[in-house]
Amino acid sequence: MEVRPYRPQHDYRLVLGAQCDLYQINFPRFVCTPAFLADQAQRLRAAGRRPFENGIFVLEDGDEFVGFVWVAIRMDLQGTFGSIDQVYVREPYRRQGLGRLLMAAAHNFVRQQGLSVARLYVTADNQDAVRLYQREGYQITRYEMEKPTS
Repeated sequence: MEVRPYRPQHDYRLVLGAQCDLYQINFPRFVCTPAFLADQAQRLRAAGRRPFENGIFVLEDGDEFVGFVWVAIRMDLQGTFGSIDQVYVREPYRRQGLGRLLMAAAHNFVRQQGLSVARLYVTADNQDAVRLYQREGYQITRYEMEKPTS
């Protein structure tokens, strides 16, 4: 297994092709539409043009695409931080500890940008991801709540 930097010409279709699965894992009622994929394609192309603001790293097993992580540099009222926006491992490779390799690449990218904080969001139902992030030292710092109004 090897984690390497994203190469747009080689990896674009693979990362874009994983988007629907990634969102369906986190949002069970999610419906992947052409408009969603077009938006993700635009974001991915923009990220590829800004490598100091976006770290995308691909995990491979030989020539086989296994997964990727996408971390972006962001700023809010608390300061600048690394936002781990997407972590994805293909189904046959899940629950083997490979997410830790991707997280290490994301954390290294954040440190290389001179930052000391990484943040992420995860849906409460995605317990595999929650456990991974807790093992990586992430702590809950805020809650997002919702209420159906109908």
